Amino acid sequence: MNYLEAYDKQSGLLVVEYPLHGIDVPDLKRMLGIDESIEIYGYDLLPAQAEELARYIDEPFTIDSSYDYQVGFYRE
Repeated sequence: MNYLEAYDKQSGLLVVEYPLHGIDVPDLKRMLGIDESIEIYGYDLLPAQAEELARYIDEPFTIDSSYDYQVGFYRE
């Protein structure tokens, strides 16, 4: 499972993580323009990219300007 992670801009602490359903690592990398051959564990997102990933989250999601967003890549 991969996650959209939200970090507080002031403290840098992880505030919340949202599981991304229905998208696997290769598709997620293609969507974000990441070379599939690169092993990556986290990737910083622009707010627009985070908003685009909202369709893979099973709960309400809105961009919060006090957070920085990142995708956490995890292999199962």
